[in-house]
Amino acid sequence: MILSELGSLDLTQILFTAAVVFFGGFLRGFVGFGGALVIIPVLAVMFTPKLAVVVHAIMELPGTIQLLPTAVRHCARRTVLPIIIALVVGIPVGVYALTAIDPNSMRIVISVLVLVMVAMLTLNTRIAFAAGTKATVAGGVIGGIIQGVAGIGGPPIVTLLLSRGDGSDTTRGNIVVVMSSLIIVVLPVLWFYGLITSRSLILGGIAAPVYLLATYLGSRYFQTGGKSIYRVIALLILALTAISTLVFSFW
Repeated sequence: MILSELGSLDLTQILFTAAVVFFGGFLRGFVGFGGALVIIPVLAVMFTPKLAVVVHAIMELPGTIQLLPTAVRHCARRTVLPIIIALVVGIPVGVYALTAIDPNSMRIVISVLVLVMVAMLTLNTRIAFAAGTKATVAGGVIGGIIQGVAGIGGPPIVTLLLSRGDGSDTTRGNIVVVMSSLIIVVLPVLWFYGLITSRSLILGGIAAPVYLLATYLGSRYFQTGGKSIYRVIALLILALTAISTLVFSFW
């Protein structure tokens, strides 16, 4: 059964996809986000946009369980709770849009969204209103909608959290908790809309061990000296990934 699910890919494509999953997992553990930005555009080209969103959500679950305990100790609960509540509102709207949109168009949309969100993060400065509850709630709703429709809802939320000017441990803790909550919220919604199938479970199960190992290594690197350079490196690589995936999608 596993071989039949991978039958549409040759060995080169399988190895490339595994490398992308590993790199995305490393980013998730290192920066606290970014796995979806790398993985979903590639999976959308290899399979379909809908399947890409679902498979990524499934493979994220073990890594989420691994990252949460440490992140909860460092996060600011008054900051993350309004965002999590807003995600509950936004994600079902986005998932409904995912079921109603043409998959071929979604390949282009996902790549453009990735590029726009990476640009937002690259240009990020501390914004005064980012500390307000209204801004965090709005970011949560928008992030939830984008997560549901394209699986990349993290960047608008991450932009707000980075703009608050908190220390690196608190900022990363906030990001990890929110991104983990996003995955936990989106999985039941995907199931409700019938998007979690045997195929997505098999593909997600195949990718999960690779993603989990990479997440662990990324988390260890953050703790052992990567704090000062993680943002610059992550944004540079994400920008290159977004541009190359967009070009490939048009091609």
